[in-house]
Amino acid sequence: MRRFSLLQRFAVVSLLLVVVLGVLMAQLLATMVSKRALQSATDAAVLTTTVAIQPLLTPADLANTLPAEKAAALDRAVSGSRGGTEIARIKIWRHDGGVLYLADPHTTSPVHPSTVPSDELAEALEGNIEAEVISSSDEPDNAALLARYGTLLEVYVPILYDGEPGPAGVFELYLPYQSVRDSIRADTLQAISLLAGGLVVLWLGLFRTVATASRRLRDESRRNEYQALHDALTGLPNRTALQVRIDAAIGQHRAPGHSAVLVLLDLDRFRDVNDTLGHGHGDALIRETAARLTAHVGDEGVVARLGGDEFGVLLPDVSSRAEAVLAAEAFRAALREPLEVDGVPLVVETSAGLSMHPADAADASAMLQHADVAMYVAKRTHRGVVVYDRADDEHSPERLRLLADLAVAIESGQLVLHYQPKVGVDGSLQGVEALVRWQHPERGLLPPAEFIPAAERTGLIHALTDVVLADAVAQAKLWYDAGTATPVAVNVSTRTLLDVGFADRVMAQLAVHRMPPSLLCIEITETTIMEDPDRARAVLTRLAEAGVRLSIDDFGTGYSSLAYLKTLPVHEIKIDRSFVAAMTHSEPDRVIVDSTVALGRRLGLAVVAEGVEDEATRDALVGLGCELAQGFLFSRPVPAADLRAWFQVPQTMSGARPTG
Repeated sequence: MRRFSLLQRFAVVSLLLVVVLGVLMAQLLATMVSKRALQSATDAAVLTTTVAIQPLLTPADLANTLPAEKAAALDRAVSGSRGGTEIARIKIWRHDGGVLYLADPHTTSPVHPSTVPSDELAEALEGNIEAEVISSSDEPDNAALLARYGTLLEVYVPILYDGEPGPAGVFELYLPYQSVRDSIRADTLQAISLLAGGLVVLWLGLFRTVATASRRLRDESRRNEYQALHDALTGLPNRTALQVRIDAAIGQHRAPGHSAVLVLLDLDRFRDVNDTLGHGHGDALIRETAARLTAHVGDEGVVARLGGDEFGVLLPDVSSRAEAVLAAEAFRAALREPLEVDGVPLVVETSAGLSMHPADAADASAMLQHADVAMYVAKRTHRGVVVYDRADDEHSPERLRLLADLAVAIESGQLVLHYQPKVGVDGSLQGVEALVRWQHPERGLLPPAEFIPAAERTGLIHALTDVVLADAVAQAKLWYDAGTATPVAVNVSTRTLLDVGFADRVMAQLAVHRMPPSLLCIEITETTIMEDPDRARAVLTRLAEAGVRLSIDDFGTGYSSLAYLKTLPVHEIKIDRSFVAAMTHSEPDRVIVDSTVALGRRLGLAVVAEGVEDEATRDALVGLGCELAQGFLFSRPVPAADLRAWFQVPQTMSGARPTG
């Protein structure tokens, strides 16, 4: 049965059930018809006895020997049926079980066989009417009757009189039953035929109904399956279908060195199309993108829409990573061709991420995840096409373990601060910048680049900044109490600066350590300010009004407007090391440094040159009038204890560094 369809199985099973039901109903019907016919014949026999025969007899006639005149009357009554078939034979039994009268209307003289009382006779003598159909008998006279009539109905009718305590005797009648049986058989066959026809019609109707429902269910199932595996807007396979195709591609045999490649493409600035032209134009752009990718890929791969403005292309057999990158670039080029959507010309730029099996991922889920990581790196860095690199994956197991360890490090005091001096033109120590390090129990001392980016992508950056701020303020207070008022600068990320409670936490630390606010400097980058200028200005203004100094770090790299610079309450700008390190051999960089120093001077801001690593750079800065410098020429970031010599021996920007 498993080889047949569900409808075929239903047809077979339901037909068997209908046949079984028909057989049972036919048997029941035949039994009912037979019982009803038997009852009708019995009633007729009882009526014949009570109306035609019993009135001829009295209880006295039944007590002994039947008088001759009574016997004659009975003969006449019985012989009155000679031309018909109402009575085949009649017997009259006395109450004591003896035969009082026996006659056969089809013989010329009465017959007197020896008769043995039966169980039916005993029941009739008790007052019960008994009847049975006989078709064979060992008695010679009964055999003759059966030969004549075929089948007989034998009926025992008790003879009852009013006032008598019980039956005075019993009439035993033999009635022809063959015609009744034939009629029963004919009626039964007719009824069974009608029943069978009805059941067949019922089954056909039921089968048709089920077949129609089954067809509709199959159609609906196919539609649902299609919708579950395809994108409604473009008709392309969706993420689920693509994952199935990737699994199939991974399982197929290919030449050594060949790989399955997944390319995820995301439309750049697609939201601008929706916001500017409306979602109708956006949908048209998605459909056109799907058509172009499908036409370009052809039969060599699978194009799918993963949702929104994101598409996936599976290339099941690629010979090298370089070939995969070229294919992705070709997809981007095909989409870059100008297109017109409802009369509006558009040029589509895309970002693409690649993941390869087996080099980058072992299964379909990993390929999708890794291609997604690479695509977002491409989008963030504007690199066009990016191949998955584990180092870029912030969701890799290593990154997750790093974040878990970092949370423990923040709580358990594994973070330590190193300080890098800011040196004035007169050689004096003008301040220090606090730089966090992680004393990892297994990996040793980790620089901030190893963990700060991960912390910035999570809420850990707030707790980390609070630890750095607390330690830096505590250290500055120790120097202050020792008679050396040395400003300490703390770097603050965008998420921390824009936190509504950050200013309150700074004020709380200054209050706890009773340190002058002017000894704390908060360093922020231009990009931090530009993330939310109004909110940043509000936070910085509050800190400046409290006496905290403010510095713009990496100045010149954030593409910020000078209009913000003149409105922000900052005290210092730090020229990015990329300009300072190249100023001695790059005229544009020297001009930028010169202009920044002049700008700061005219705005009344302190200017710090970062990344001073050689004497030539130092001399050039002195020549430009730069007052403060910071870099490896003077000191690397060191623990607080190693800065003691800076507090004891005045230095100039000659490059001589105290030893601690």
